[in-house]
Amino acid sequence: MALLKKQDSNKKDLQKAASKKALVLSKEKKAVIKKESGSGKVIAKKDKENRIEQTKKFFRGVLNELKKVHWLGRREVIVYTAVVLLAVIAVGCLIWLFDSLLSSVLGLII
Repeated sequence: MALLKKQDSNKKDLQKAASKKALVLSKEKKAVIKKESGSGKVIAKKDKENRIEQTKKFFRGVLNELKKVHWLGRREVIVYTAVVLLAVIAVGCLIWLFDSLLSSVLGLII
């Protein structure tokens, strides 16, 4: 019974799609409507969309992407922060060491 209902809904969807005009993308990525008649004329569709709808669509996409993000746990954040701080301190010490050595060498030359 459910299979018959599904087939009927699929047939209705196909009929609706066949009755509507086909939407295609032109080379400029602008939406255009292609007529089904034999003439094959192409009519340009409006390029402007509602800014509010565009903004809503953007934020929906952002939220969907944020759901896919693997968020770190508290322990991982602490460990990674410690590694970064140690690396910054080590590089800072190396720069200080080289700066001191070069300063003393230049002090002897000048």
